[in-house]
Amino acid sequence: SSIACMLVTHLPVKSEIRRYPQLRGKPVIITESYGSKDLVLDSSEEARGVCSGMLLVEAMSRCKEASLIQADPPYYSHTFDKIISALGLRSPVVEEDGLGCAYVGLEGLDLMYGGEARVIASLLQSAPAEFNPRVGVAGGKFPAYVAAVTTKGGRATRVPKDSEGIAVFLKGLSIGLLPMSWEIKSRLHRFGIHTLDQLAALSEGAVQAQFGAAGRRAWLLACGLDDRPLKPHQTQQVVEESLTFPSPAITWNPILIALSTLLGRAFARPEIGGRYIRVATIESHVYRLPPWVKRFGFKEAMGSRDRAMVAMKSRLHSVTLPGPLEDLKLTLTGFTGESGIQANLFSDVRKQEQLKEMMRQLESLFGGKPPLYQMKELEPWSRIPERRQVLVPFDP
Repeated sequence: SSIACMLVTHLPVKSEIRRYPQLRGKPVIITESYGSKDLVLDSSEEARGVCSGMLLVEAMSRCKEASLIQADPPYYSHTFDKIISALGLRSPVVEEDGLGCAYVGLEGLDLMYGGEARVIASLLQSAPAEFNPRVGVAGGKFPAYVAAVTTKGGRATRVPKDSEGIAVFLKGLSIGLLPMSWEIKSRLHRFGIHTLDQLAALSEGAVQAQFGAAGRRAWLLACGLDDRPLKPHQTQQVVEESLTFPSPAITWNPILIALSTLLGRAFARPEIGGRYIRVATIESHVYRLPPWVKRFGFKEAMGSRDRAMVAMKSRLHSVTLPGPLEDLKLTLTGFTGESGIQANLFSDVRKQEQLKEMMRQLESLFGGKPPLYQMKELEPWSRIPERRQVLVPFDP
């Protein structure tokens, strides 16, 4: 059976250009800090002479006109997660292998799609077109990866399945492509072995004697032999809720009311069913600006709307709004069966239960959700009476 490798090169840069379209065609450098050092995480092709891992000082001396962006790893992961989800709709077996790289099991898909060419076309469409994904198809993971690396953006390459065809395909390619430690690659170079075919030409025993088990694995891969099975990506359970503001929100009050409403809806969902969450993400479309994303990781898992609201509200105090928010989307992930703390979790439990019981009785009386609302302050200082307070659905 065949395996496809789907590769999106320079995913951080492409993600930022998707977020800030005005950067397209311009030199861009994405930086991240390691201790006291600022290094280049990624750069656009217009940033001439700059490469990942380079000190930022050196990169700026080579490309003074580049736009600098601080790395946003949660955003890049979120972007790639969407691609993984799209691949999961096309194949039941998808393995994530680092940011921008995924392997897809193709067994039986040609019958479903009416040919392998259509399967590959569908895989290429699982990422945004401007990401220029590459696809390599082979009988194993490593030759599929090499095929993806060596093909052009937006294109696909198939490696022949016979050993002679594989040898021709891998001939002349650098041992740098091997998933091996830098130390082993350096030793191979010192022995005058620079390409995959040079390594494959040696005897298996000689390579193993010199480099051990890791050397033998490198030799097998250089011969195009890779029987590593795919490890299917475990789909993360997600609960999402969203709403659109009647008019763009420019102050925190309506946003916090909306957040409380969304948390209430989310924690009432049967999927949560008394469990706790460790991660919450809020997203908004901002008027005439790129989308705004804020991620919250909780040290202690949250099991109720009120506790999650308190934790999120305290962190939002120091955040400046990027502009008028048109909508708000809440995503809860990282589900766990326990809270991680043994303290008294539920204050006013009896009062809450009484309110819930009252709501249940009203629901049975009305034959559906009762038209109950509560008044909350929106912009109490506003000159427009309608904006001072707002009615929100009552949810105990």
